[in-house]
Amino acid sequence: MINEPTLAELDASIASVGLPVRAEALDQAWGLTAETPPSEAFHARIRRAIGQSVPAGELMLLVTLRAKPGREPALAEASEAFVRASRELPGIRGSTLYRSAADPLAFTLAERFSGRQALERHMAADYFRRFQVIQAPLLDAPVDVVFYERGAS
Repeated sequence: MINEPTLAELDASIASVGLPVRAEALDQAWGLTAETPPSEAFHARIRRAIGQSVPAGELMLLVTLRAKPGREPALAEASEAFVRASRELPGIRGSTLYRSAADPLAFTLAERFSGRQALERHMAADYFRRFQVIQAPLLDAPVDVVFYERGAS
């Protein structure tokens, strides 16, 4: 059985990084990647959730993944395939996977997007949905995502 985070845990994670996210956006985002194949309603839910909770300009995401012991090779392989697919999408300015030198179970995915629309396309893509399914049994902890918006400089 997959140990999925509760909405309260997701609320706490998002609050810890200071994102202004409405409860209804979290409810909509909770099941965004479960539908196969993605319908227009699915894409509309993604656009709505992102529009309510993500800064409008260029943004960067740091996604921290923690593998279950012994599952890190499979997580690394799946993550690398995800990065390669991400790089093909218009509006993705960069997607790079890093592995902690101090903790071989910890991975960080750094992704840069030209804006909300690129993030919406990314989250609606088939490769994104596949990665969500593949990574779930490989993870030892919920994924941690931090959004950064580009400064004025």
